Amino acid sequence: MADPTASTVRAAVPADAPGIADVCTRAYRATYRDLLPEAFVDDVVARFYDETRVRSETVPAPPHWLGYVVAEEAGSVVGAAGGAITGAGVGELYVLYLDPDRRGEGIGTRLLDHVTAQLRDHGATGMWVSVAEGNDLGVPFYRARGFVERDRVPMHISAADDGLWSLRMHRVIARSSRQS
Repeated sequence: MADPTASTVRAAVPADAPGIADVCTRAYRATYRDLLPEAFVDDVVARFYDETRVRSETVPAPPHWLGYVVAEEAGSVVGAAGGAITGAGVGELYVLYLDPDRRGEGIGTRLLDHVTAQLRDHGATGMWVSVAEGNDLGVPFYRARGFVERDRVPMHISAADDGLWSLRMHRVIARSSRQS
């Protein structure tokens, strides 16, 4: 197992776009290949992890998008995450993916901690994430970090998503001492 502290977690820059697109595409396909229809997976990858779109999303647009953050090691992106403020005191984690060969090393937790701090710094006191029902990697990951399932909602990403469900999970995040 590689040392997760060998990676640097930082705000993404446009030059990271190829690495972010690659790691998100590979991780999404690995996570969902046996869980979601192939057409759905292809649609999500094409819509959300296109390098041009990813490059534009490296630039934060608070509060609706706080920009990608990356875990970088030896000049390569090994993980990416991003979130936003979606309402008064409400944060949302939209994406968190790792190189499929790097799971279980603590990199995902470091990315989650970084996005949590961003959300907290923008006034969030609670944090939501949607996880595909049946995602046997994601659901336990978030449960272990204090998220609790609150709802089951239909996925509405594309025409290929009929009958697919997400679990909405929530956790309270402490206010920053800088906001006291």
